[in-house]
Amino acid sequence: MNGMFVGSERRAGDAPRAPAREGSPSRRDGVSRVERVSARRPRTPMGLYVHIPFCASRCPYCDFATAPARSALRSRYMEALDVEIRREGLSLGRPRVATLYVGGGTPSLLEPDEVARLGAALRDAFDLRPVEATVEANPATLDRARLESWAALGITRLSLGAQSLSAAGLHALGRTHQPEDIAPAVAAARSVGFDVNLDLIFGWPGQTAAAWREDLAAAVALGPDHLSCYPLELALEPEEAVANWPGAGWRSVERWRRRAAASQPDDAGIAGLYELAERVLGQNGYRHYEIANWALPGKRCRHNLGYWRNGDWLGVGAGAHSHLAGVRSRDVGVLPAYIAAIDRGGERIVDSAADVAVDTAMLALRLDDGLDLVRYGSRFGQDAAARVRTALCSLDGTRLLHWSGERVRLTARGRLLANEVFVRLLPDDTSSVSTSVQ
Repeated sequence: MNGMFVGSERRAGDAPRAPAREGSPSRRDGVSRVERVSARRPRTPMGLYVHIPFCASRCPYCDFATAPARSALRSRYMEALDVEIRREGLSLGRPRVATLYVGGGTPSLLEPDEVARLGAALRDAFDLRPVEATVEANPATLDRARLESWAALGITRLSLGAQSLSAAGLHALGRTHQPEDIAPAVAAARSVGFDVNLDLIFGWPGQTAAAWREDLAAAVALGPDHLSCYPLELALEPEEAVANWPGAGWRSVERWRRRAAASQPDDAGIAGLYELAERVLGQNGYRHYEIANWALPGKRCRHNLGYWRNGDWLGVGAGAHSHLAGVRSRDVGVLPAYIAAIDRGGERIVDSAADVAVDTAMLALRLDDGLDLVRYGSRFGQDAAARVRTALCSLDGTRLLHWSGERVRLTARGRLLANEVFVRLLPDDTSSVSTSVQ
């Protein structure tokens, strides 16, 4: 899957990850520093991401900052999160929030009183009038009281981590819910007026095209407004995936991943599953508007569109990323370190190597709208637009891009091999790019 550049509905909230090839340093290597960045004023209205790390169990493929739901640090974490929310809102001048996304972890595990306190902090700190507000949930973690508490906070949309609708798929992925938990969760969300996204994973160990077709058909039958489909990734960053969990930690995750890799479909198989999703979802009225995301008309995820259009958003909570006034930063993901950082005044890790112009080009190409080089030149200057044009023109003949005047989009083949496109946009990398694209 070296050429694929796909991710879950929320992964776009991370700083864009460049493909790190042999001999090409990570864009984060040696470039991060710690500083207080909240004085940087965002463009408003902005997006707001809130991270709730707590989970009933740790999924072995997940590299987000998570922690046990019964963690002794839970109350201290929620207090620190409250402090960060109020401090950032005050520092930024109580900005208007257009979209809200509460992710994790499993935010749906919060008790109604915890949700109420979170809502009070958000309303005090921000002009909270979102046109869309999403909360993530796992099946079997929802009840009426919890759903009503989220509705009272202003949530309009539930993103459900179904991942598979088959017992074999859930077992292969190490999930703890059952297929029969998913339909009631969707119905419960609908009962309080929420739109619904389903997250699905393909390419799990032993998965066949027939099994994936059955998963897609079962998902479509539930009538979600939106679906996110992404391949199982087995080469993930270790630290924050296990740092907050007791026990064997990273070695146990690595053992699971080695076993999974032995029976995972190969790159050609993954490509076939991705193309199957395109066909099945397209036939059922879902528009493929971003590399890993499909939506019914009018149901695209507005919060994630803010990420992909490289707008301004604030992330609060352990491991949460922010992009404010052209500066990318994140909170540390290890809970004790996060709490200590908030106690010290809220330092963030700043990515001083982030290139907003390059990120904007890569993110725009993820969308079906593509990249408009005229508008891009107006924002970043004609020299920047010329560099991007030259880099992309080097791919002529590869069938990865479709040009319409000064607008360029990924083709269906380009979506499969998006990293081969994105790597051309990285500074100093164009001369050493892989020559495997034909």
